[in-house]
Amino acid sequence: FLHCHNCLELGFCHGGSGILLVENKQYSFEDYDISVVCPNTMHISKSSMGTRSQWEYLYIDTNRLFKEYLVPEFMQAPLFMFDSPDFPNIVSGRKYPELKNLFLNILKEFRDQSENYQLNIACLSISFLLELTRLLPKESKTHYSNQKTKLAIYPAIQYIDKNYAESIKIEKLSSLCSLSLTHFRRIFKAIMGESPLSYLNRVRINKSCELLYNTEESVLDIALKVGFSSNTSYNRNFTALMNTTPLQWRKKSRTIPKNNMNFSIFPVPQQDISKPD
Repeated sequence: FLHCHNCLELGFCHGGSGILLVENKQYSFEDYDISVVCPNTMHISKSSMGTRSQWEYLYIDTNRLFKEYLVPEFMQAPLFMFDSPDFPNIVSGRKYPELKNLFLNILKEFRDQSENYQLNIACLSISFLLELTRLLPKESKTHYSNQKTKLAIYPAIQYIDKNYAESIKIEKLSSLCSLSLTHFRRIFKAIMGESPLSYLNRVRINKSCELLYNTEESVLDIALKVGFSSNTSYNRNFTALMNTTPLQWRKKSRTIPKNNMNFSIFPVPQQDISKPD
């Protein structure tokens, strides 16, 4: 089923083939391919008919990772590019063996858990992400060449992620970024590929999925808890993003045990920097 995460998802295909759907984009994948899916982005992978592909995943809170390891802000900005319509969400490990080897080293560190493995994982993850930015399409590099423009909306993104359950006015977001309302709308849409309201609703739907799966609260209570003003508004937005109703999604998602899900809808535990599926 279509779903999203509140962190960056990186996947490595150990074997098999199929397709990855990311919003309105579709990619074929095969063994040694690497998937890159941004936070709050609807996606799903499907193995080829009659087969079962094998994946291993990392879920990374990039803001936390970079903050804890003092990565300068100008180096963080290119990560917005992973959400560009031009960015390929499947990267070939055969074509880029350095990326494949970095990813496999991270997974090995998780499995071995040798001395200082968490620090090594953090450093390898940062190296992997920075290496990944070098693969950005030339069109995207030109379109988003001004790093300060990307950094300009960071305050709005952070505010939404922390206050999604509250009534958020776009004037507040533009003020946090010290931009005029018109300029803020234009920059946000250019960088994120959607309006601030659309992004806010996407975050709210993501949070609601956690509650639908983990609690017995009513759909109305969940809708109000994540910031929607009515059940009607919640159902309309949920169906538009997930192609199913909240009740249908809850029923279907619960047929899959949490520890057997190919894709997690759950936040990364606080003590972990990233975690394989």
